[in-house]
Amino acid sequence: VEWSLERFNDGKNFTLAVDTDVLQFNQPVPRLQAIHGTDSSDWQLIFDPLDRDDFGNLTCRLTDTNLRDVYLTRFLNVISEPVVLESSTKDIEINEGDSVTLICNAQGYPAPNIEWQKADAQPLSSGHIRQVGSQLHLYQVTSRDSGIYKCLASNLVGFGSEWTLRLSVRFRPYIYCQNQVGQAPDFQVDVYMECYVYGYPPPKISWRQERSAGPSNAKYDIDISNSRKYLMEATIPEMSTCTDCILSRLTIINVEQGDLGLYYINATSSGFPSEQGRIELYGTSDCQQFITHRNNKGCKRIYSQTSSSNKIYSRFYTFHFIFFVLFIQNYLKHSIC
Repeated sequence: VEWSLERFNDGKNFTLAVDTDVLQFNQPVPRLQAIHGTDSSDWQLIFDPLDRDDFGNLTCRLTDTNLRDVYLTRFLNVISEPVVLESSTKDIEINEGDSVTLICNAQGYPAPNIEWQKADAQPLSSGHIRQVGSQLHLYQVTSRDSGIYKCLASNLVGFGSEWTLRLSVRFRPYIYCQNQVGQAPDFQVDVYMECYVYGYPPPKISWRQERSAGPSNAKYDIDISNSRKYLMEATIPEMSTCTDCILSRLTIINVEQGDLGLYYINATSSGFPSEQGRIELYGTSDCQQFITHRNNKGCKRIYSQTSSSNKIYSRFYTFHFIFFVLFIQNYLKHSIC
């Protein structure tokens, strides 16, 4: 007599016992017994304890005196909370506008109920998303469909495991920037400008400044890189702010008159057209307070020092002017006499 089990969770077939010899498969605690009474034609296979992986087709095979095999197969149901199988959909990337089906394969008895959720709590009941059984169909996806999806399996026994996957939607870059930023030049202060750059795969970002030269004010561009003059930074905002986006910041150190003008940010991603954003840096009479990456002397302090100097100079000039007038008057008086 040979006992075998075709497991449903992975489709593998195992020989469990031959006659009364049990194959334990290196299990730390033996849990199978094959029994045959000497005065009986009954053969028994005992599972103690029963495991959820025993769920499947259990077969008993006999060989009669004519060397013919006789089979008896029974479906072995194991009442257990569900578990989501590895055959479920894993992380996936698709292009914007494509359709995709996410599959959640779960095992358990009674048959599990499947629920799909999105990690950012966005509802999945929109017109282009539909759940049918254990499958979630997404039609003509957009960048907003990117994110973490969860498959939850439950039955009357309880809540089982959950399955998590990331859906990444490839889409062309686009940029949101401030329109203008103001700062007073030649005050030894900095200024920064920020843009949100969207796209997947994450775009490559570059900055440049537009300048003019010559009598005709011919336009030309200067590529910007990190230096004593410029600091470029890229950070990933929290998901509550945006997904698949980068916050790009350009800091201009010690703003001068020649720094005023138009600045362009470029975002390029493989397989998509590039995107461009624009910010104007204009001059102001009073310097603006910015949080920067170095210890500025501070607009107000510099301005007050300048004002104090002007006042001292003004008083000095007034004193000398009055002294000069008095001298002339005294000279004329003595000349007439």
